[in-house]
Amino acid sequence: MPTAYLIHCDLIDKNKNLFNGKRSDIFAKFDVEGKSYEKVSYHASPQQPFHDCLTDSHVNSITLRVRDEDSELFEFNGMPIEFELEIN
Repeated sequence: MPTAYLIHCDLIDKNKNLFNGKRSDIFAKFDVEGKSYEKVSYHASPQQPFHDCLTDSHVNSITLRVRDEDSELFEFNGMPIEFELEIN
């Protein structure tokens, strides 16, 4: 059973973002809480750093992926997942 969700984002600048000392497109890491069938809300801490993004003045889409510690896509067994993004 994975112990963390790693949220990857295609807009993260891998050249300016490090995770465990390696270049990465990881946007956030959350420790897994609750059981697979329970609704759990994860809240980012105010200390979570901003990440440099690879964008010009227009963004048409954002791709987010949830992976485990082994970089395997996280299987939610048909259960829905919801992301809430705050864009500044």
